[in-house]
Amino acid sequence: MQAAFRAAYLLPPVATVAVGSDDAEHLRELVDTLHLNANEEKVRQYRKLLRDHSRRQRA
Repeated sequence: MQAAFRAAYLLPPVATVAVGSDDAEHLRELVDTLHLNANEEKVRQYRKLLRDHSRRQRA
């Protein structure tokens, strides 16, 4: 869950991600991931997969 939350800031780049939880510890774990670095090459590859998928859906 934490990795997906962190990646959400990059796919596409955003400044804010909305989450919902009634568990303060869960929210704290998510916030703690913001200092982590993402593998930029993997992010580029994933963006390409998303673009390719989107193009196929429109065709």
